[in-house]
Amino acid sequence: MRFIILCSVWLFCPLAVGANAAQLKGVWEGTVGTKAVTACFNSDFPSGSYYYKQFLQPIQLTVQDTDTYWHEENETGLWDIVAPVEGVIRGRWRSPKTKVTVPIQLRLISGAGVGNACMLDAYNAAIEKPPKIEIGKIILFAPSRSYRKIWFAGQETIELFGPDLATARINHLLKLDTSKKAVDAYFQQRREFLGRVGIPAVDEVDVKPEYWDANFITVNFYIWTAGEGRNGISNIYQTWNVVTGEEVNLWDWLGAKSSETKLPPKLHQYLFKGMKPSPECQNGYRGQGEFILKLGKTGLNIFEEAWGDGCEEDFSIPYAKLLPFLSPEGKLAVKSILKNK
Repeated sequence: MRFIILCSVWLFCPLAVGANAAQLKGVWEGTVGTKAVTACFNSDFPSGSYYYKQFLQPIQLTVQDTDTYWHEENETGLWDIVAPVEGVIRGRWRSPKTKVTVPIQLRLISGAGVGNACMLDAYNAAIEKPPKIEIGKIILFAPSRSYRKIWFAGQETIELFGPDLATARINHLLKLDTSKKAVDAYFQQRREFLGRVGIPAVDEVDVKPEYWDANFITVNFYIWTAGEGRNGISNIYQTWNVVTGEEVNLWDWLGAKSSETKLPPKLHQYLFKGMKPSPECQNGYRGQGEFILKLGKTGLNIFEEAWGDGCEEDFSIPYAKLLPFLSPEGKLAVKSILKNK
């Protein structure tokens, strides 16, 4: 369901133009050995893709600056092909491990001269089957509370099971989008990446509960947007009252403005009292002072999102010690948590 996007390899590393990449542009049909295949080549990256008609699973093709082969994803095979003659590509497929070779023969069927030919209908029609809803196994989160994951068209969500009054309402809010628009967007993203790098990539998504008791549930929505580096990572925590089903803004508990993600001065002073930044962080760092809040088993977790420089700070304040820093709404909420501990 998920594809991890290695941007440093796919999008930013300089690659030599593969053998005859410009002449290969288009969608082709033919055989690798005795197996029927459909293949496509993009000249802009350059990249390509092919699938056996028996399996309909795209395999990425890329070039490297060390040789003139087209390399299959995971180095499962090497393509030694030359410029097409009278609309036919000929060459050899080679196993890097066994050195066994078989003939390749392909004939152009569409997209002559199209730089991102792997986006075309001629390549995608056979592999774009209507997506189905997939349901995972039930996972126990805590006594009497469990969940399972559900996937559809590149999306992921969870379904909750438990005694809480608002379980059905929260499940409704967590429902996947099964509309035609969502399905079209899923296939469009696949095609876009096929046309860029030869693989039908989609966003990496992970959804799971982080906290769940008789009062509140916090769900983590992790998304790594396909084709993006660290900037494409989104880590969102949403909290709901499991009795009413209303969404809870934890910043309101601190009496802070949620749009600023800044700690109130009194709490900031308490957390940073006596702390001295390391020398490499003294001049500031990315995301400094922009905090994320989430409920934990023993207290409120307050942390700066990591950007890889090691300067970010994180704290966990026991609920009992948090009370002096809370708004009236926050005090009521935390007291209800403490009552069930």
